[in-house]
Amino acid sequence: MAFHSSIGLAPSDAPTVWIVDDDEDDRLFLSSAFEDVPQPIRVLALTDGDQLLPKLSTCEQLPQLILLDINMARQSGFDTLTQLRNTPTFAHLPVVMLTTSSDISDIQRSLALGANQFMTKPASYKQLVTLVKGLTQQWVLS
Repeated sequence: MAFHSSIGLAPSDAPTVWIVDDDEDDRLFLSSAFEDVPQPIRVLALTDGDQLLPKLSTCEQLPQLILLDINMARQSGFDTLTQLRNTPTFAHLPVVMLTTSSDISDIQRSLALGANQFMTKPASYKQLVTLVKGLTQQWVLS
């Protein structure tokens, strides 16, 4: 149950974003993209959806945003989102489904299950930094 954390790199009062994605490269690229935005943002990266609720239950500071992949090995993003939305303590947390899929059925299912937004992962790092800057502004992470 390993997870990557760059929480120590930002001030303790900085907004926190949690990335839930089983692809190590995607976690690292996303974490790096958040380091490239001007505002300090703390990032916690979890390797699978089944880690999210246990980690939320024991964390000191809830995330201001959760980026959730759909296709993960042990527990899908859909299952994770369903569990999150069915847990009253955490149901209010903003979730953006960030995945390689652009299938309309995945978009519809994500939104029906309570995702706040659906985004397809960009093809380049530059586009990823632009996406992260947009998320930072949209979700007032500054």
